[in-house]
Parts: sequence; structure tokens; C-alpha cells
Amino acid sequence: MPQKHMKLSLWDTAGQETYKSVTRSYFRGASGALLVFDLSRRQTFQHVTDWLNDLRQIAEPDIVVVLVGNKADLTLPDDDKREVTRHEAEQWARRNGVMEYVETSAKSGENVENAFMRVAERIYQNIQAGKYDLNDRRSGVKGPSAAAQRQVNLAGAPNASQAAGTASRGCC
Repeated sequence: MPQKHMKLSLWDTAGQETYKSVTRSYFRGASGALLVFDLSRRQTFQHVTDWLNDLRQIAEPDIVVVLVGNKADLTLPDDDKREVTRHEAEQWARRNGVMEYVETSAKSGENVENAFMRVAERIYQNIQAGKYDLNDRRSGVKGPSAAAQRQVNLAGAPNASQAAGTASRGCC
């Protein structure tokens, strides 16, 4: 698979009701979201529906959403504090049109990168499919900047614009 470069702006918004009015402002222009709940606290799972509804009211219609059950390290057989089953979370994700369900452990780092990569990959696929207007700030996605187009790839052959620029200017 070819390497892709993306710059992601991440906002870790608090899930507590106290901060709800502030966190909703971050939804505007979002292209992707990780809805995270605590596997060892059912109450946090029950609030995910409210967060998804808020997200869908404010964010772009094509927002990429992954449901994340965190604290998987607390669900090991010798220390099982799980209050939400994998099956239950997967069913919720399917029923609510959420792209996927992933279990993570922020403590050990297990599957954390995978959760972010799933969102980033789908956003990239949406860009390739032309689902975002790269000139519209509301889409949450920006096209390549002029600086990015001027970058030199030291690992490979120059792209067409780099080759043309070198030919017209000479070597120095």
C-alpha cells in the first residue's frame, strides 16, 4: 500500500455533561470522530447515543465515526471488570450506522493507533472519492497547501513539477 501523508487535528473533548456546550463547538467542520466509552462503566456507553446524535446534528453528513471501547486492559479473564460486551457494542455500532467498533487500552496502547488509522484511512478514501469540497472550510478537510506541493521527495524520483522547475532554472 502506498504511503500517504495526512495532517490530523485532534480534539480530546471531555465526555462529561458539564462540558457539553463547549465540546459541541468542536464538532463543526469535523471529518472524523472517535466516540470513546469506558468498557468498565456502562453509564459511559449509555451516553454514546447522545454524543452521536449531537455529532450528527452539527458535523458534516459524511463524518466518519468509529466507536471505541477503552480500558480493554480491565477486561482480562483474571481481572474482568467489563460492563459492556463486545457483541453489545458491535450491535450498537451496526444499528447506528457507525463505521466500526474497536476495543483499546490507553494504558497499554493496545489498538489505539489502529482506531485512529481506521478513521484517517476512511477520510482519505472519502477524499479520493471526491466526497469533500477541499475549498470549503466547513468540510473539515483542506487540500494540499502550496508548501506541500513544493516539498521534495528525497527517497524517490522527482514529481513532474519538480522536474520542470529544475529544467527551467538550471542546477542552482
